[in-house]
Amino acid sequence: MLRLTLAQMRQSAVRLAAAGVAIVVGTAFVAATLLAGALIRDTTYRTVTASLGDADVVVRPTDAPLTAETVASIAALDGVAAADGVATLGGQLRAAGRQDAALLTAVAATERLDPFTVVAGHVPTANTEIAVTAASAERLGLAVGDPVRAEWDVFAADPAADGGGTWTSAGADLVLSGILADPPAIAAPGSAALVTRANLERWRAPDDTTGYDRVLVATDADPETVAHEIAQLGADVRTAQQEAEEQTRMLTGDTQTLTYLVLGFAAVAMFVAGLVIANTFQVLVAQRTRFLALLRCVGATTGQVHRSVLLEAVALGVVASVVGLVAGLALGQGALWVLHGADLGLEVAPTITVTPAVVAVPLLTGTVVTVLAALAPARSATRVRPLAALRPAAAPTARGGGRGRLWTAVALTGVGAVLLGAGAAVPHLPGLDGMSAIGLALMVGVLGGILSFAGVMVGAVFLVPRALRGLGRALTALAPRAWRPTVRLATVNATRNPRRTSATASALLIGVALVTMMATGAAGARASLGAALSAQFPVDVAVMSPEGPDAAFSVGQLEAVAATPGVAEAIPTPTAKAWLDSGSAATDTSVVALTAGDAATVVRDPGAFGVLADGVVLLGDDLATTLDVADGDEVTLAGQPTGDDAPAGATVTVRVLRDGGYLAVAEPATLARAGLAAPVGGAWARLDGDDAAGTVVAIQDALAAATTTTDPVPYVVGAAAERQQYEQIIDTLLAIVVGMLGVAVVIALIGVANTLSLSVIERRREHALLRATGLTRGQLRGVLATEGLLIAGVGALLGAVLGLVYGWAGTAVILGGTGDVVLAVPWLSLLGVGAVAALAGLLASVLPARSAVRTPPVAALAAE
Repeated sequence: MLRLTLAQMRQSAVRLAAAGVAIVVGTAFVAATLLAGALIRDTTYRTVTASLGDADVVVRPTDAPLTAETVASIAALDGVAAADGVATLGGQLRAAGRQDAALLTAVAATERLDPFTVVAGHVPTANTEIAVTAASAERLGLAVGDPVRAEWDVFAADPAADGGGTWTSAGADLVLSGILADPPAIAAPGSAALVTRANLERWRAPDDTTGYDRVLVATDADPETVAHEIAQLGADVRTAQQEAEEQTRMLTGDTQTLTYLVLGFAAVAMFVAGLVIANTFQVLVAQRTRFLALLRCVGATTGQVHRSVLLEAVALGVVASVVGLVAGLALGQGALWVLHGADLGLEVAPTITVTPAVVAVPLLTGTVVTVLAALAPARSATRVRPLAALRPAAAPTARGGGRGRLWTAVALTGVGAVLLGAGAAVPHLPGLDGMSAIGLALMVGVLGGILSFAGVMVGAVFLVPRALRGLGRALTALAPRAWRPTVRLATVNATRNPRRTSATASALLIGVALVTMMATGAAGARASLGAALSAQFPVDVAVMSPEGPDAAFSVGQLEAVAATPGVAEAIPTPTAKAWLDSGSAATDTSVVALTAGDAATVVRDPGAFGVLADGVVLLGDDLATTLDVADGDEVTLAGQPTGDDAPAGATVTVRVLRDGGYLAVAEPATLARAGLAAPVGGAWARLDGDDAAGTVVAIQDALAAATTTTDPVPYVVGAAAERQQYEQIIDTLLAIVVGMLGVAVVIALIGVANTLSLSVIERRREHALLRATGLTRGQLRGVLATEGLLIAGVGALLGAVLGLVYGWAGTAVILGGTGDVVLAVPWLSLLGVGAVAALAGLLASVLPARSAVRTPPVAALAAE
């Protein structure tokens, strides 16, 4: 039977290739995902190792700090070649009107422990010198020999002070002595900058007791032995390899989760591939009905026939999985070449790392899925009776689902729908905090989604044929009169075998539903977050100083904002530090001084600020809640009290701004009556361009150019900036997810072609009879094209409906506890999915139609 099975595979190579493509795509997806996870771990390991220089042992503090005495004790141990204490100081670098965050670090005690590479100049040797990374030098516009100022904050312990001490600002004027290659650092708060050890120790707090962050040790002996000796000093000691592995584990924890998440998408793709493979083997079994019957006539047992089909599945699974594995490995290596060309500043491996898991998981997954999918067709093959060889092949009797299947589907769908609704309602239940409500809502909602979707899959054999008939009637009504018989015939053919057609449409339904669900959730999240941001920020852009709202904001800075392309209007925002007292509660806050007319030029809702008048203070609802006041109540507006002195201030009427957060606005005359000064500390701006992100960046650049080196650069916030950031994140995640789910959709569309091929095989004589009675080749192609369009259309339509429902439910579950939820419909995504499905359905009919029209009617009608 082995030789016979291999011969059958060669004869059915084209049909098996279609199923093989589904497995190739799925296993390549799995292999590429595992490679990506391994690549991230390997890159992180190399990056952490590079940051250690050529150290053999790493020492970290425990309860006692690592002091200079500790470093000296370590250096005195046998086998220790060098020991270097590493400490850092966060600060800012300023030069030529620009600034950059920096992590000040001392020059290494020995070259062996130095992780930095000098690309220009030299490392600092004098206390007047500093070296920065190439990226930092570019941001600051520096070259070797240029002046640069370093600034930092120092904490001085003082038990009498609030917080146990005070912070003071310090700085030093230096000269750039060298430029360093950008180090492969991960999660660094700023660019590294080297200074002399004497400078760093002097700049840190004089009474600093925190000691060194770590001590790097180079050894001339076995690192394990030296590490054991150092541990006797009471420190936390690891070899460099152990340190790198521990840091890699900590840094890639979320990456592991991401890998498992992506493997979940791969599982969806493999499940859809299983449906396609099952339909493909049904095609093969139907095509070989007479051949299998002849085998039974000459003595083949049902067991041999069963094993023959499964052997074919094993061979197909192994070959396709190997091809998919090779494709995944090639994709991974190509990604590495791209990363090397991108010059990300990371220690990326030159070649992929092929682990046993990377090889075994895709091979086993592809083979097992293929065999499992072939079990049902293999059982069908054993039911072929020898007498079938003596009569012509006929289309199988249409078989739908039983009553038990129907009630199971209804029960699963009903219970799931109730749980989905309950999940959406959980965030609104009283007595639950935000995270607890979201966690409970997710558990209930996900369970409801799984049950309801399982119900839809079980009931697809009832749902899909009815949807096909409905869509067929709609197309018949819309089609020209000459095409209506073709559409009617295609509708009848598509519903003739409900189980197989339902399985094909379900494969496409799964992919489309998931894509639509993600697109709907993204649209809802975008709309809900946009609404929340619009309520939180009254304007598109607000410019504020990092030193507080009462810091100086120059006329030049305001003019720079107003002159930026994309800014329609900009006004200064004088701001006063004030004290609000309602009698039952009091708080300090910042009050913006604006008239209703000024606000109307920049805010998105001028009506909300129209209540401003002399003697009125407009408070955001959160601030009003803090003060325990409602609209129309009175509060005392005064300067902030100092010691026992409490300014008298003025009594003002409260107007509450819904969703205004902690915003407070009053007219300048009101602040003057309360004795409050309101220096200009920022600006509000309204944008009129489509590129909000580009305008925000342009505002930031304009402010940097208009700000002197001694003043901090104001930062830009507001709905436009944050909305753009959220939309970019959402769009990026959506593109990634849709791209991964697109694999499942592509595999499902292969199944449409296979189903049409089986239709051609089963109805060969019927097609011949139609041809003999006048049906042209073009009309026959039209019947098959319409059948493919109907199957793909129903799969896409049902998938889109389910995706919308699940997307809305997910949006309500996840965002229900954060405020008002906006349920959006991603029309462009729906139209795109529908167009792709329709086009793919038409393309899937090309090869089956070509096979159907090539058979002469006389040959197909001839008795065999």
